[in-house]
Amino acid sequence: MEGDRLLAVIGNSIITESDLQQQVGLYMRQNNIPQYNDKLITQIFQNMVAEKLMLAKGEQDSISATDEEIQKQLDYRIKSMIEQFGSEKNLEQEYGLTMAKIKDVLKDDIKNKIIVDKVKQNKFGSGIKVTSNEVKNFFQQYGDSLPKMPDTYELYQIAISPKLTEEDKQSAYLRAKDILDSIKAGADFSEMAMKYSEDSASAIRGGDLGKVKKGTFVKEFEDAAYLLKPGEVSNIVESQFGYHIIKLVSKSGDIIETKHILIKFPKSQSADFQAINELKDLRTKTLNGEKTFQQMVMLYSQDKTSLKDSGYVGKVLLSSLDSLQIMAVKDLKPGDISEPVRIGDQDNYSYTIFYVKDVILEHRLNLENDYKVIENYALNYKENKEMGEWLEDLKKSIYVDIKI
Repeated sequence: MEGDRLLAVIGNSIITESDLQQQVGLYMRQNNIPQYNDKLITQIFQNMVAEKLMLAKGEQDSISATDEEIQKQLDYRIKSMIEQFGSEKNLEQEYGLTMAKIKDVLKDDIKNKIIVDKVKQNKFGSGIKVTSNEVKNFFQQYGDSLPKMPDTYELYQIAISPKLTEEDKQSAYLRAKDILDSIKAGADFSEMAMKYSEDSASAIRGGDLGKVKKGTFVKEFEDAAYLLKPGEVSNIVESQFGYHIIKLVSKSGDIIETKHILIKFPKSQSADFQAINELKDLRTKTLNGEKTFQQMVMLYSQDKTSLKDSGYVGKVLLSSLDSLQIMAVKDLKPGDISEPVRIGDQDNYSYTIFYVKDVILEHRLNLENDYKVIENYALNYKENKEMGEWLEDLKKSIYVDIKI
């Protein structure tokens, strides 16, 4: 893949050799693929052609992406990538680009994806659906070629987050106060955000959170931000994320533009041990028959999502769990309860014990037990089929010249 020859012309856009190289490299880094092959390159090139077709359709229909939409997704993507690689420096080293250049590359990619999503929505509305007859017909035709269903565990959980101590909160508060005192003494807000803020996504932009409508941020943040005048800096504001120092950049009706510096609440080892020991105690009491697991869930679990259904997590593929979770449940039988295991990322985690309701070993798919899985395969098949037919139809009104 040398040179920068022209590979395709689609509408008013082109795909060059370097465009393809960039997308292949990006895909390999994002999916931890050490080496490319011809099949991968062909698939990525076909995806690029499909995207260019839909972007050309978007241009025909005057579909665009707003700065607010782009910035919101860019912030999320940058934050996820920094968490994946551990730091901004690691991210820059991995990509061989400065943070500013990474953002420029991602910004164009995000803008295109927003437009493509809107074009698809215009065409397919709320999405493509399959009927039960379509699922059955699909299974009759393709069932033998579908992969086996991997080992699956039906799980309930009790989740407990490490408790934040007053000492931990005070430590974070004093750090925030030192920063605020420096700003009051004349330090530049943006420079302080870049240096000290623990919201990595906004810190690289000097704490800038962009222009947003009311209802975007948590209540404590918004209550303080909307009381400020443009240019004013708040006192220390506490939210579930930690301590914020907020600067109002501009305000127009319900739309505000803010910067902030975030100091997160630290997690102490003693709080971790306390959560683990509490779960071990609940596990022992449940195994001794003092209460059922579901009763313990309702009394102690802090996971709001599973709590609504008595701690039910669902049927989970063993392969979809992380290594620690796999070690915790792989040898368990129905009725067993795992030892405590940590779940979540470095900044937002809890400890969990799992109750195994059922273990479904690897097997060939069947409609009786695996209908939802087969339905997803049937849906993907139908989506790909209808998408392919639509893209071919677009070529009738959009110029396409593939040169390879």
